[in-house]
Amino acid sequence: MDTDPIKQAEEIAREVNNFMQKRGRSVFGRYPLLFSLLGTFGVVLIIHGFDGIVEKIPFLNERPLFLLIAGILILSLTGTLYKRIEKKLD
Repeated sequence: MDTDPIKQAEEIAREVNNFMQKRGRSVFGRYPLLFSLLGTFGVVLIIHGFDGIVEKIPFLNERPLFLLIAGILILSLTGTLYKRIEKKLD
C-alpha cells in the first residue's frame, strides 16, 4: 500500500477528472444524431411553412421567378453583410 499523500492526491484528482470528463461533455456531443435529426426536422418545418404562406399569397404563388430572384438577392446581401462584419472584427 502506497502511503505517499501526493501520489494519492494525484490519483484522486485523476479519477475525478476522468469521471467529470465523461459527464462534462455537452448534450450535443453525447447525442449528435438526435440533434441532427431534430435540426433537420426544424428546417423542413420552416420550409414547409414558407411554402404554405407563398401558396396563400397570389402575387408570390403566380410568380416563381420573382421568388427565385428575391432569394438570390437576399442571399447576396446577407453574404456581403457577413463579409463586412467579419472584416471589421479582424
